[in-house]
Amino acid sequence: MQALVLGTAQWGDPYGVTNALGRLNDEQIQGIARMALHRGITEIDTAAGYGDAESRIAPWAANFGITTKVKGQDELSVVDQVSRSLESLGLEAVRTCLIHDWSTLNEDAARIAVRGLTDLKARGIVEKIGISGYDTADLARAIAIFNQVDCVQVPVNLLDRRLAGTTEVAHLHEVGCEVQARSVFLQGVLAAASTTQIGQHPDVVRFHTWCAQEQVSPLQVALQFVRGLTWVDKVVVGATSADELNEVCGAWAVEEQCDLGRIEQSADMNLIDPRNWTAISQSDAK
Repeated sequence: MQALVLGTAQWGDPYGVTNALGRLNDEQIQGIARMALHRGITEIDTAAGYGDAESRIAPWAANFGITTKVKGQDELSVVDQVSRSLESLGLEAVRTCLIHDWSTLNEDAARIAVRGLTDLKARGIVEKIGISGYDTADLARAIAIFNQVDCVQVPVNLLDRRLAGTTEVAHLHEVGCEVQARSVFLQGVLAAASTTQIGQHPDVVRFHTWCAQEQVSPLQVALQFVRGLTWVDKVVVGATSADELNEVCGAWAVEEQCDLGRIEQSADMNLIDPRNWTAISQSDAK
Protein backbone atom coordinates (compact mmCIF):
# COMPACT_ATOMS: atom_id res chain seq x y z
CA MET A 1 0.00 0.00 0.00
CA GLN A 2 1.37 3.42 -0.97
CA ALA A 3 2.29 5.95 1.70
CA LEU A 4 3.50 9.52 1.98
CA VAL A 5 7.04 10.30 3.16
CA LEU A 6 7.90 13.73 4.58
CA GLY A 7 10.70 15.42 2.66
CA THR A 8 12.99 17.78 4.59
CA ALA A 9 15.10 19.62 2.02
CA GLN A 10 13.51 22.91 3.19
CA TRP A 11 14.56 22.19 6.78
CA GLY A 12 18.19 22.89 5.99
CA ASP A 13 18.16 24.85 2.73
CA PRO A 14 15.89 27.36 0.91
CA TYR A 15 14.86 24.51 -1.43
CA GLY A 16 12.24 24.78 -4.16
CA VAL A 17 11.53 27.38 -6.85
CA THR A 18 8.12 28.12 -5.30
CA ASN A 19 9.42 28.24 -1.73
CA ALA A 20 8.87 31.88 -0.68
CA LEU A 21 9.84 31.24 2.95
CA GLY A 22 13.37 29.95 2.40
CA ARG A 23 15.00 27.82 5.10
CA LEU A 24 12.32 27.00 7.64
CA ASN A 25 12.54 28.22 11.23
CA ASP A 26 12.18 26.06 14.34
CA GLU A 27 8.53 26.92 14.88
CA GLN A 28 7.64 26.00 11.30
CA ILE A 29 9.50 22.69 11.57
CA GLN A 30 7.81 21.86 14.84
CA GLY A 31 4.40 22.47 13.28
CA ILE A 32 5.20 20.33 10.23
CA ALA A 33 6.55 17.44 12.34
CA ARG A 34 3.50 17.47 14.57
CA MET A 35 1.16 17.58 11.58
CA ALA A 36 3.00 14.66 9.98
CA LEU A 37 2.49 12.55 13.09
CA HIS A 38 -1.13 13.66 13.35
CA ARG A 39 -1.71 12.68 9.72
CA GLY A 40 -0.11 9.26 10.13
CA ILE A 41 3.10 9.89 8.21
CA THR A 42 5.69 7.49 9.62
CA GLU A 43 8.77 8.19 7.47
CA ILE A 44 11.09 11.10 6.80
CA ASP A 45 13.42 11.62 3.85
CA THR A 46 16.60 13.65 4.39
CA ALA A 47 20.28 13.87 3.44
CA ALA A 48 23.54 15.17 4.82
CA GLY A 49 23.54 17.43 1.76
CA TYR A 50 20.41 19.26 2.97
CA GLY A 51 22.29 21.76 5.11
CA ASP A 52 21.64 21.09 8.80
CA ALA A 53 18.37 19.22 8.19
CA GLU A 54 19.54 16.05 9.93
CA SER A 55 20.33 17.81 13.20
CA ARG A 56 16.98 19.64 13.03
CA ILE A 57 15.22 16.29 12.60
CA ALA A 58 16.92 14.91 15.74
CA PRO A 59 14.19 15.92 18.24
CA TRP A 60 11.67 14.01 16.12
CA ALA A 61 13.84 11.24 14.65
CA ALA A 62 12.73 8.51 17.06
CA ASN A 63 9.14 8.96 15.86
CA PHE A 64 9.91 8.24 12.21
CA GLY A 65 11.63 5.76 9.95
CA ILE A 66 14.53 7.71 8.43
CA THR A 67 15.86 7.65 4.88
CA THR A 68 19.13 9.54 4.48
CA LYS A 69 21.70 9.79 1.71
CA VAL A 70 25.47 9.72 1.24
CA LYS A 71 27.80 10.75 -1.56
CA GLY A 72 30.20 8.46 -3.37
CA GLN A 73 32.37 11.46 -4.22
CA ASP A 74 33.24 12.70 -0.75
CA GLU A 75 36.38 13.01 1.33
CA LEU A 76 34.73 10.77 3.92
CA SER A 77 33.97 7.12 3.26
CA VAL A 78 30.34 6.03 3.05
CA VAL A 79 30.70 4.37 6.45
CA ASP A 80 32.04 7.57 8.01
CA GLN A 81 29.31 9.66 6.37
CA VAL A 82 26.61 7.43 7.83
CA SER A 83 28.30 7.61 11.23
CA ARG A 84 28.19 11.40 11.06
CA SER A 85 24.54 11.35 9.99
CA LEU A 86 23.62 9.07 12.87
CA GLU A 87 25.32 11.46 15.26
CA SER A 88 23.38 14.40 13.80
CA LEU A 89 20.11 12.47 13.95
CA GLY A 90 20.75 11.12 17.44
CA LEU A 91 20.15 7.56 16.28
CA GLU A 92 22.04 4.27 16.28
CA ALA A 93 20.59 3.08 12.97
CA VAL A 94 18.44 4.28 10.08
CA ARG A 95 15.87 2.53 7.98
CA THR A 96 17.30 3.41 4.56
CA CYS A 97 20.46 4.91 3.08
CA LEU A 98 20.74 5.88 -0.58
CA ILE A 99 23.69 7.00 -2.70
CA HIS A 100 22.82 10.61 -3.51
CA ASP A 101 25.20 11.31 -6.39
CA TRP A 102 24.83 7.96 -8.15
CA SER A 103 24.38 9.46 -11.62
CA THR A 104 27.75 11.27 -11.45
CA LEU A 105 29.92 8.40 -10.14
CA ASN A 106 32.39 6.51 -12.28
CA GLU A 107 32.39 2.72 -12.09
CA ASP A 108 35.07 2.44 -9.40
CA ALA A 109 33.49 5.07 -7.15
CA ALA A 110 30.06 3.46 -7.57
CA ARG A 111 31.35 0.03 -6.54
CA ILE A 112 33.23 1.42 -3.54
CA ALA A 113 30.09 3.23 -2.34
CA VAL A 114 28.00 0.09 -2.77
CA ARG A 115 30.50 -1.96 -0.78
CA GLY A 116 30.31 0.58 2.03
CA LEU A 117 26.53 0.45 2.16
CA THR A 118 26.53 -3.34 1.94
CA ASP A 119 28.84 -3.49 4.95
CA LEU A 120 26.56 -1.17 6.93
CA LYS A 121 23.56 -3.32 6.06
CA ALA A 122 25.37 -6.47 7.17
CA ARG A 123 26.14 -4.79 10.51
CA GLY A 124 22.50 -3.80 11.03
CA ILE A 125 23.22 -0.07 10.94
CA VAL A 126 21.11 0.36 7.82
CA GLU A 127 18.11 -1.79 6.96
CA LYS A 128 17.73 -0.91 3.28
CA ILE A 129 20.28 0.34 0.75
CA GLY A 130 19.98 1.75 -2.73
CA ILE A 131 20.26 4.85 -4.89
CA SER A 132 18.73 8.20 -5.65
CA GLY A 133 18.64 8.26 -9.45
CA TYR A 134 17.18 10.04 -12.43
CA ASP A 135 16.69 7.66 -15.33
CA THR A 136 16.80 4.08 -16.60
CA ALA A 137 20.58 4.19 -16.97
CA ASP A 138 20.92 4.88 -13.24
CA LEU A 139 18.56 2.02 -12.40
CA ALA A 140 20.26 -0.40 -14.78
CA ARG A 141 23.67 0.28 -13.24
CA ALA A 142 22.28 -0.19 -9.73
CA ILE A 143 20.77 -3.52 -10.73
CA ALA A 144 24.14 -4.57 -12.16
CA ILE A 145 26.32 -3.50 -9.21
CA PHE A 146 24.25 -4.13 -6.08
CA ASN A 147 23.81 -7.70 -4.93
CA GLN A 148 20.32 -6.56 -3.92
CA VAL A 149 18.80 -3.13 -4.48
CA ASP A 150 16.41 -2.57 -1.58
CA CYS A 151 15.25 0.93 -2.46
CA VAL A 152 15.44 3.48 -5.27
CA GLN A 153 14.25 7.07 -5.30
CA VAL A 154 13.37 8.55 -8.69
CA PRO A 155 11.59 11.60 -10.14
CA VAL A 156 8.00 10.91 -11.21
CA ASN A 157 5.16 13.29 -12.02
CA LEU A 158 2.44 13.98 -14.57
CA LEU A 159 4.86 15.73 -16.90
CA ASP A 160 7.76 13.32 -16.32
CA ARG A 161 6.76 9.74 -17.13
CA ARG A 162 10.11 8.53 -18.48
CA LEU A 163 10.28 5.56 -16.13
CA ALA A 164 6.72 4.29 -16.56
CA GLY A 165 6.64 0.95 -18.35
CA THR A 166 10.41 0.49 -18.46
CA THR A 167 12.00 -2.94 -18.00
CA GLU A 168 14.19 -1.61 -15.19
CA VAL A 169 11.23 -0.45 -13.11
CA ALA A 170 9.34 -3.66 -13.85
CA HIS A 171 12.30 -5.73 -12.68
CA LEU A 172 12.78 -3.76 -9.46
CA HIS A 173 9.08 -3.97 -8.65
CA GLU A 174 9.07 -7.70 -9.34
CA VAL A 175 11.99 -8.44 -6.99
CA GLY A 176 10.47 -6.40 -4.16
CA CYS A 177 12.62 -3.26 -4.35
CA GLU A 178 10.92 -0.27 -2.75
CA VAL A 179 10.39 2.54 -5.25
CA GLN A 180 10.10 6.04 -3.83
CA ALA A 181 8.73 8.78 -6.08
CA ARG A 182 10.12 12.27 -5.61
CA SER A 183 9.53 15.53 -7.50
CA VAL A 184 5.83 14.68 -7.74
CA PHE A 185 5.02 18.43 -7.71
CA LEU A 186 8.13 19.41 -9.70
CA GLN A 187 9.32 21.63 -6.82
CA GLY A 188 5.83 23.00 -6.38
CA VAL A 189 5.00 24.26 -9.89
CA LEU A 190 2.47 21.47 -10.45
CA ALA A 191 0.77 21.94 -7.07
CA ALA A 192 -0.35 25.49 -7.81
CA ALA A 193 0.01 28.10 -10.54
CA SER A 194 3.31 29.98 -10.26
CA THR A 195 4.78 33.16 -11.73
CA THR A 196 8.29 31.68 -11.66
CA GLN A 197 10.08 31.08 -14.96
CA ILE A 198 9.57 27.34 -14.56
CA GLY A 199 5.93 27.89 -13.69
CA GLN A 200 5.46 29.80 -16.95
CA HIS A 201 6.79 26.97 -19.12
CA PRO A 202 4.14 26.13 -21.77
CA ASP A 203 3.79 22.54 -20.57
CA VAL A 204 3.19 23.67 -16.99
CA VAL A 205 0.74 26.37 -18.06
CA ARG A 206 -1.10 23.81 -20.21
CA PHE A 207 -1.50 21.55 -17.17
CA HIS A 208 -2.91 24.32 -14.98
CA THR A 209 -5.21 25.47 -17.78
CA TRP A 210 -6.61 21.93 -18.02
CA CYS A 211 -7.16 21.80 -14.25
CA ALA A 212 -8.97 25.15 -14.35
CA GLN A 213 -11.18 24.02 -17.22
CA GLU A 214 -12.02 20.78 -15.42
CA GLN A 215 -12.46 22.62 -12.11
CA VAL A 216 -10.12 20.24 -10.29
CA SER A 217 -7.30 20.88 -7.85
CA PRO A 218 -3.86 20.60 -9.48
CA LEU A 219 -2.52 19.35 -6.17
CA GLN A 220 -5.09 16.56 -6.11
CA VAL A 221 -4.49 15.70 -9.78
CA ALA A 222 -0.71 15.50 -9.30
CA LEU A 223 -1.16 13.10 -6.38
CA GLN A 224 -3.81 11.07 -8.18
CA PHE A 225 -1.31 10.40 -10.96
CA VAL A 226 1.33 8.87 -8.69
CA ARG A 227 -1.30 6.97 -6.73
CA GLY A 228 -2.22 5.25 -9.97
CA LEU A 229 1.29 3.91 -10.52
CA THR A 230 1.36 0.36 -9.15
CA TRP A 231 5.16 0.29 -9.11
CA VAL A 232 5.43 3.28 -6.74
CA ASP A 233 5.54 2.35 -3.05
CA LYS A 234 6.31 5.66 -1.32
CA VAL A 235 5.73 9.28 -2.34
CA VAL A 236 8.05 11.96 -0.96
CA VAL A 237 6.36 15.32 -0.36
CA GLY A 238 7.76 18.51 1.14
CA ALA A 239 5.92 21.34 2.87
CA THR A 240 6.76 24.81 4.13
CA SER A 241 4.07 24.87 6.81
CA ALA A 242 1.80 22.61 8.83
CA ASP A 243 -1.21 23.92 6.90
CA GLU A 244 0.48 23.12 3.59
CA LEU A 245 1.24 19.57 4.71
CA ASN A 246 -2.32 19.17 5.96
CA GLU A 247 -3.57 20.25 2.52
CA VAL A 248 -1.31 17.71 0.82
CA CYS A 249 -2.53 14.94 3.11
CA GLY A 250 -6.12 15.95 2.47
CA ALA A 251 -5.59 15.80 -1.30
CA TRP A 252 -3.86 12.44 -0.93
CA ALA A 253 -6.91 11.02 0.86
CA VAL A 254 -9.40 12.08 -1.83
CA GLU A 255 -10.79 9.03 -3.62
CA GLU A 256 -12.57 10.92 -6.41
CA GLN A 257 -10.85 10.29 -9.73
CA CYS A 258 -10.66 12.42 -12.84
CA ASP A 259 -9.62 11.41 -16.36
CA LEU A 260 -5.90 12.08 -16.67
CA GLY A 261 -5.65 10.64 -20.17
CA ARG A 262 -5.89 14.06 -21.81
CA ILE A 263 -2.96 15.52 -19.86
CA GLU A 264 0.13 15.44 -22.04
CA GLN A 265 3.51 14.55 -20.64
CA SER A 266 6.46 16.82 -21.41
CA ALA A 267 9.29 15.93 -23.76
CA ASP A 268 11.36 18.94 -22.67
CA MET A 269 14.26 17.68 -20.57
CA ASN A 270 15.07 21.28 -19.66
CA LEU A 271 11.77 21.29 -17.77
CA ILE A 272 11.35 17.83 -16.29
CA ASP A 273 14.97 17.55 -15.08
CA PRO A 274 15.68 20.38 -12.58
CA ARG A 275 19.40 19.94 -13.20
CA ASN A 276 18.71 21.66 -16.56
CA TRP A 277 16.64 24.55 -15.28
CA THR A 278 19.44 27.04 -15.88
CA ALA A 279 18.88 26.43 -19.60
CA ILE A 280 15.34 27.83 -19.30
CA SER A 281 16.62 30.86 -17.39
CA GLN A 282 19.30 31.49 -20.02
CA SER A 283 16.76 31.09 -22.82
CA ASP A 284 14.40 33.56 -21.15
CA ALA A 285 17.22 36.06 -20.80
CA LYS A 286 17.94 36.09 -24.53
